[in-house]
Amino acid sequence: MKVLQGQSLFDIAIQELGSAEAAFDLAVLNGVSITDDVSTGDELSLPAVVDKAIASYYANRGFVPVTAITDREYSVFDYTFDITL
Repeated sequence: MKVLQGQSLFDIAIQELGSAEAAFDLAVLNGVSITDDVSTGDELSLPAVVDKAIASYYANRGFVPVTAITDREYSVFDYTFDITL
């Protein structure tokens, strides 16, 4: 499967395999760390589907999760700490 812009391993695991836990198998199969960013257009091999009902739900409705933060400028946290006492 080809990685789309903004997708993480967890997005792909939920969409294609029906389970966030499947991201670990996906990472091992593709020789990457669970925390690695995947790039748009990367080709990933898919392990067996974990939950066919959830994978079918996404496929039948055309849902494509894209939750990876690719631009730190738009992230929820800014990696600074407020030291106000």
